[in-house]
Amino acid sequence: MKTRNLKTQFRSALIGTGLAMALAGSALAQDAVKVPLRNPGQPVKLRVHLLHGSINVKGYDGKEVLVESKGRATKERDRDRDRDRDRERGSDGMKRIDNTSGGLEITEDNNIVTIGGSVFRASDITVTVPFATSLNLATVNGGDILVDHVSGEADVDNTNGNVTLTNMTGSVVAHALNGKLVVSFDRITPGKAMSFSTLNGSIDVTLPPDTKANLKMKADNGDIYTDFDLQLNPNKAPTVEDGRDRGGKYRVRIDRAMVGTINGGGPELTFTTLNGRIYIRKKK
Repeated sequence: MKTRNLKTQFRSALIGTGLAMALAGSALAQDAVKVPLRNPGQPVKLRVHLLHGSINVKGYDGKEVLVESKGRATKERDRDRDRDRDRERGSDGMKRIDNTSGGLEITEDNNIVTIGGSVFRASDITVTVPFATSLNLATVNGGDILVDHVSGEADVDNTNGNVTLTNMTGSVVAHALNGKLVVSFDRITPGKAMSFSTLNGSIDVTLPPDTKANLKMKADNGDIYTDFDLQLNPNKAPTVEDGRDRGGKYRVRIDRAMVGTINGGGPELTFTTLNGRIYIRKKK
C-alpha cells in the first residue's frame, strides 16, 4: 500500500509540473522530484529506457534519487502542420499553447528505481543518484547518454546518439549504434569482462594504468591506437563448426579481430566497430 501511495504521489507531482510548463508555453526544466529509497545508504539500481530523448546521470554523496525532466517543444514543421489543421477548426484569433510536457513515470521497489518516458514526445532526463548505483540505460532517438561519477555495473545502449561515461568505477557494457562511444575509468572491477561497441562511430576508452586484461579489438573500416604496452597474440585459433553429423556443413572461420594482453592479461575486454577508430588510452 505504501509503494502504491508513493507511485501516486510521483505521478501527481509530475503531471502537475508538466501542466504548469505547458501553460507557460516554454521548455523550462521541471522541479526535481525526490525519490525516497526503501534502504537508504545501500546500493541502488537505476533503469531508464526512452524512445525519444536524452539521459544524463550524475553521482553524488546522498541517499535519495533526484529526477528532473525537460520536455521539448513541438518542432517548427509540426507547428505549421498543426496550425493549418487548427485553422480548419476555427482557431483564428486564439493563442497556441505548446505542449512541452514529455510525460514521465517513476517507480521505486526495494532500491530499484525505474523511469519511463512518453512514446510520443521527447524528454531530456537528468537523474542524480548516490555514487553506488548500477545502471541500465537506453534511448533510441533524439539524444545522448551522459554518465559521471557512478560506481557499479553499467549497461548502456544508444541507437542514434553518443554515449559518454566519465569518472566511472566498476564495469561497463556500452553500445552506440550510430554515435561515438567515450568511456573513462577511475577504477575497474577486477576480473570482470567488459564490452564496448559501435556500428558507425569511434570508440575511445581510458583505463587505469595497472589494468590487467586480455584485449579483443576489431575495427573493420578504421585503425586501432593505444599507449599501453600491448603484447599481441598473432596465433589466433580458427573457429571450427562441424555440423555434418546433423546434415549440416563443416565451417572454419578466422576472426579478423586483433587480440593481445596488457599487464600480463586478465578478463576479456572487447572493442568492436564497423566504421570508426578505436582508442585505448592509459589514464595519466
